[in-house]
Amino acid sequence: MAGQIQSVEPPALPLGTNEYERPYQDQLNNIHRLFYNRLTNAMNAVLGDAGGQYVDCPNGLFFNTAAQTFALANTAYPIVYNQTYLDNAVAIQSGSTSRIEVTVGGIYNFQYSGQLESTNNSSKDFFLWIRRDGTNIGYSTRAYSISGSGTYRPVSFSFDIDLQAGQYIELMASASDTTLNLGASSAVSPHPGIPSSVMTVNYISPLPTTLPTPP
Repeated sequence: MAGQIQSVEPPALPLGTNEYERPYQDQLNNIHRLFYNRLTNAMNAVLGDAGGQYVDCPNGLFFNTAAQTFALANTAYPIVYNQTYLDNAVAIQSGSTSRIEVTVGGIYNFQYSGQLESTNNSSKDFFLWIRRDGTNIGYSTRAYSISGSGTYRPVSFSFDIDLQAGQYIELMASASDTTLNLGASSAVSPHPGIPSSVMTVNYISPLPTTLPTPP
């Protein structure tokens, strides 16, 4: 298939003869030659300048087509998603709408974007932070402010974090006023729909030998 490296499998070697035979030795050498040629081609493709195109790394992309409201002020709520676009070894945990779980341990980059909407003129604050396996990550909060009725403000948050296989990440949020929400809308000509939240996840590297300690 185009864009893929031919898989390499151990060769089926013939049984040896009791005495030296040139035809057998030629056959054995040809099998070894074919195997090493395939192995060399595969390694050169991966390690070459464009080798990254063949690397299948864990990744995910999740978004929410509905608005997310905050029923109580100054109360923690998870950021939720209702759509999955990519989910290669990264997925929304079964039974959840907010927990992004990985099946391969490693260092991951999370990139979140949201669409804050204010529905009255008062000034209000929005706080966003990281929670891993139910525990808040210290000093991970980001603060945003917005005011004005019918106004919007984009929110972005990018971070790297270590995750072991089976662990999950949630983004948590709180609003100082219930008139603030993460807004969404369907397509209106000439633009497509607006999601309230989008989260992309990409694998960066294996876990270090010694795991870091969160602040």
